Amino acid sequence: MTKVNIRAIILAALAMALSATAAHAQSSGGASTNLEGFTVAGKGLALAKPNRLEIDLEISAASEMTSDVIVKYRDAKKRLQEAFAGLKMGNVTVEERTLGVDQKGQFFNPYMMDMPPSRKGKVEVQLTRKLVVNCTNIRELDEEALLQLVARLLDVAQDAGAKVGGQSDMNPYSYRYGASNSALVRFILDDFEAQSDKAYQAAVSDARSRAGRLAKLSGVELGPIAGVREVVVPGEKSQTTSSSPYFYYGAASTTDDETPKKQLTSSKFHEIPINVEIQVRFATVPLKNPGREGGQ
Repeated sequence: MTKVNIRAIILAALAMALSATAAHAQSSGGASTNLEGFTVAGKGLALAKPNRLEIDLEISAASEMTSDVIVKYRDAKKRLQEAFAGLKMGNVTVEERTLGVDQKGQFFNPYMMDMPPSRKGKVEVQLTRKLVVNCTNIRELDEEALLQLVARLLDVAQDAGAKVGGQSDMNPYSYRYGASNSALVRFILDDFEAQSDKAYQAAVSDARSRAGRLAKLSGVELGPIAGVREVVVPGEKSQTTSSSPYFYYGAASTTDDETPKKQLTSSKFHEIPINVEIQVRFATVPLKNPGREGGQ
């Protein structure tokens, strides 16, 4: 073999080695990427029962005389308020929501483009008030106590003349905006952010444990955290798919300066899982006494 052929073979081998090195550097994020340290995954889970429940109610009154319908409406609202006040339960409140003024029996069909039929006689006016029953401090209740509580609230509402449940009229667009969240009883996790913090703490501890094991096997000491990347965030779409029984939303602020807080709603009363997954990069430092560590 001539010197020219040997030189060609050596140059070809060097070219292949350089190509492989460049490809590895590119796949690792560039030649300038710092490969020191450990990047590990950390998973955290927090379980918490809802602390509050909500029940939608509706009261209504109708009459051809506007003055009469106002009197009937006031009487219906007063009867409901007195019924719940008679429970003498400090953790139960009734919040008033929207007030509707409409024609009794009027049903809006978005698919009917024709003009509505002509009316004969007077219009029967109907006043409708939406209300929500709130009951707090339910987290520590057992199943039997919770059933007794819900039954009592529903019975009181219906005995007072209120309709239990959400809007009964068909809304063909409601499925686009989470109509599956219209359960008869909703269970709310108000301290969702505090529970999320517990899941994050568990995820960081898990990542530190994994990195510590790798550091020990690699003969180095684990340094401080150099970077964190969220993979699964509680309340994001990754945990609220169309098949998920949980609904995350921001609670309405009481003042303009308040930041809306995330809450979690479920149609079931049980421990709700809050999952967190992160990637944590730890720096490493050489062992202070490598020979002594190896002897152990």
